[in-house]
Amino acid sequence: MLHLPLMLGRFLLSPPACRDAAQLRSVVSGWTVLVTGASAGIGREVALLLGAAGARVLLLARSEDELHALAREIRGRGGEALVYVADLSNPVDVQEVVQGIKAEHRRLQGVISNAGRSIRRSAFKAAEKRDLERSVAVNFSGPAALLLGLLPLYPPEAVLVNVSTVSAKPPAGPRWGTYQGSKAGFDVWFQSLGAEVQVHGVRCASVYLPLTRTRMSAPTYHPLTPALTAREAAESVLFALVCPVTRVAP
Repeated sequence: MLHLPLMLGRFLLSPPACRDAAQLRSVVSGWTVLVTGASAGIGREVALLLGAAGARVLLLARSEDELHALAREIRGRGGEALVYVADLSNPVDVQEVVQGIKAEHRRLQGVISNAGRSIRRSAFKAAEKRDLERSVAVNFSGPAALLLGLLPLYPPEAVLVNVSTVSAKPPAGPRWGTYQGSKAGFDVWFQSLGAEVQVHGVRCASVYLPLTRTRMSAPTYHPLTPALTAREAAESVLFALVCPVTRVAP
């Protein structure tokens, strides 16, 4: 059983979530939804839930073997999944995957912009590691280029979801400047995009997740720190997809 303070912390940090499979199916069945960072963690759980709900899931990440294994799992459960291998930090990859998706699909009702990079390192050491350059490419410029490239495919009911973090908001923390800065930059850009595309009926929603236990975050948290599981985080991401909101946060 969870320790009481840990249970309280999880309760206070947990964003609204969609745990109703019937509700999810009523919205996304028949949709085509792109999930970035789909090979592991939150993205993988989102893809599994979407596939079970009747959506055609487009799986995008760098890890080809893991993507194909996930696609087989979704198909084995009666769902539909297609694999797109791309590194969002590589502009050539982004343009190629945009052209591939546009050639194969006429409509894209949902995009879950989930791929990201988390780095915890002193600013003094980050420069020599090119942390900022690499993080901005994965957390900001790559996802932005992908969303813009796919604009012609969004019908009026389309929903674009930015999987963000509570740390994208102030205050800034030491050693987290690269991660917080790149996520905050994309968050502001994404809100601006939302203000423009809403006139066409397209909704943009940001999900500000607290600490979530995934492969990416594993090196940086203490075991007793309150945190969501990847499945719990995925359910909060899907809340933004099925409910008419522009912001989901604890």
